[in-house]
Amino acid sequence: MNRSPHLLLAALALWAGGASAAPPKAALEPHRAIYEITLARTRPGGVVAAHGRTVIEFRDACIGWSTTQRFVADMTNAQGDPTRTDFIATTWESKDERAMRFTLKNSIDGKTSQHFAGTATLAGSGRGTVEMSVPRGKNFPLPVGVLLPTQHTLEVMHAALAGQTSIHELVFQGGDKTNLYEATAIIGRPATSAEMDEDRDADKDGMLKGKSARSILISYFPYGSNGVAPDYEVAYRLYSDGVVSSMSLIYSNFTLRASLTRLDKLAPDCPAGK
Repeated sequence: MNRSPHLLLAALALWAGGASAAPPKAALEPHRAIYEITLARTRPGGVVAAHGRTVIEFRDACIGWSTTQRFVADMTNAQGDPTRTDFIATTWESKDERAMRFTLKNSIDGKTSQHFAGTATLAGSGRGTVEMSVPRGKNFPLPVGVLLPTQHTLEVMHAALAGQTSIHELVFQGGDKTNLYEATAIIGRPATSAEMDEDRDADKDGMLKGKSARSILISYFPYGSNGVAPDYEVAYRLYSDGVVSSMSLIYSNFTLRASLTRLDKLAPDCPAGK
């Protein structure tokens, strides 16, 4: 597994129907979420068994947001060969939407299959550049209008607050130039009471109390592919404080499900008023 759905790390809100003169702003609350990974469905040639865990930490770091994601899963392919995937990603994004530092490492059975580290910088003109430290010198440009992951999520939220049901943007997730995507987000129905009750079983700190949520589907198309088929899709339930639950990671021949098992509220790294 070599893709990381960074949209899982950011926040959206649940939006009441009807228009208002001044839509509320996003409130991204620091938290740690732990999910159990299972195989939801498979197709011919796909994974036949999967079990693991992913942990996501989202923090307010004063002038930026920091995120750490760890994904570890044992999966068996159609030939019956077991493998262990261990993926870890750390990012820091500035709140002025102009810069991101990232490190991504993917290992298969203890051997590194991918390792990327670098900095993305967006200029006032809208264009950007990525300077890679691993592998060193593999720099590349970013097109006009590209968004970083958390800013993309905020844009989806703003679209929802405005009553839109979809939004299409360019997103750079961190990594090499294959991690530049055209992302189409579909903003779906509100979560039911039964669905939210299930999520609150994992919520020991009461982060979801009084919150609401919507279903979101984001399809990631390789940049320049003209939207023929998505590289992968992520379907999930998004709460108004940025907590993600009930995720499905949809690949071409199998789908993984990530079920929220524990949710902890984290203290902000940034002192009040900073």
